Amino acid sequence: MKFFDSKEEVLDIQLTQYGRQLYSKGVWKPKYYAFFDEGVLYDANYGGIAESKNQAETRIQDETPSLRTQVGFTGKEEHLFDNVDDEIEQALIGAYEKLNVLTYPLGSSTLDSDKTPAFNIQFLQGKVTGLQNNSSGSAPAGAIKSRSQQILKVPQVQSDIEFKITVFDPANPQIPFVRDPVLSNQIVSDDNHSIAVGPEQILLLVEEKNAPFDYENFDIEVYEITDETGPTGENVLKPLSFVKPLEMVENNILIDEEEANLKAGRSNGQLPSLDPSYVQYYFDINVDSEIDENLICQSISKLRSKNIIIDTDIRCPDIANPVRSNIYFSDAEDDECLDN
Repeated sequence: MKFFDSKEEVLDIQLTQYGRQLYSKGVWKPKYYAFFDEGVLYDANYGGIAESKNQAETRIQDETPSLRTQVGFTGKEEHLFDNVDDEIEQALIGAYEKLNVLTYPLGSSTLDSDKTPAFNIQFLQGKVTGLQNNSSGSAPAGAIKSRSQQILKVPQVQSDIEFKITVFDPANPQIPFVRDPVLSNQIVSDDNHSIAVGPEQILLLVEEKNAPFDYENFDIEVYEITDETGPTGENVLKPLSFVKPLEMVENNILIDEEEANLKAGRSNGQLPSLDPSYVQYYFDINVDSEIDENLICQSISKLRSKNIIIDTDIRCPDIANPVRSNIYFSDAEDDECLDN
C-alpha cells in the first residue's frame, strides 16, 4: 500500500478485479458514484488522543494521510477460472465485494433538516417476527477463500409468511379464508373433496426521512440464504436476478423492438424461462403503482378499525369493499364490572 500525495495527485481511479472482468466483456457500465470516509477518525477518544474542536479540524483536513486506491480484496487464485460455472463464481465475487468492501457511503440530508437520514417502515399487511441490529457480511464459500470479515451495522427486520391450506367439499364450500385460484387446483379427489390454498402477503409503506426525495429512492436486492457457510461460519448469500422489463426508450431515444428484446434478455421476444436464479421463481415483488390502490386502502382501513394509527399521507377514495368492524367490540375481560 502507498500513501496518496495530496500535493501532486488529485484523483486516483482504479478498477477492481471484478470490474476488469466486466470491462473486458464490454458490459461494465457505471451508473453512480459514492463518497466514503472510512480512513477518517472523527472522535479522537477512540485513538487515545485528547484534543479540542479546532485541533480536530486541522488533524482531519491537513494531517490525516490517505492511502492510494485498493482494488484487490481477494486472493489472485480466486480469479483463475476453469470454464466451469465461471459466470456464477464471478457473480459471487461481485456480491462479496459489494457486501464487504466500502459498506458505508456518505449520505445526503435535506437542507432544511438537522437530523440524519432514517427509514420509516410501516406494515400494512404482515407483522414483524424478529429484529436484529447488526448482521455480518457474507463471503461465498468455495468461491472466496479470504478470511477477511466484518460486522455490518445493517438492521434486519424479519417477517414470516404462512400459507393456509384446507380441504373442502366443492358442493358446499365453506372456506375460512380467501382462496387463491392460481394456487388452488380444481382437482376433485375420489372422496369428492378439493384443496384450497390461501396465501399471505407483506405490504410495506417505506419512507426515507430527512433525505432528498427523488423519483427513484430505493433499490431492491434479493438474496437467497443457502445452507453453505463461509470462512467464518456465516451463511452464504446467493444473489438472485429480476426478469428485466422491456424498455423501448433508452436515454430519451426510441430504440427498435429487436434491440429492446436483446437488452431485456428475451429470445425471439419471449420471456426467459424462470429458474431458481430468478426472484419471480419464488414470489412476486410489486412497488408503487404496480400495487392495487384498493388493496392499500383496505389495509389502512383495517388497521384503523383496530385503533392502529398509520402515519401516511395516502388519500383513499371510496373503496369497492369497505372494511366493517364491530363498534361494540371490546378487548376488556369478561369479568363483570364491580359496583363502586
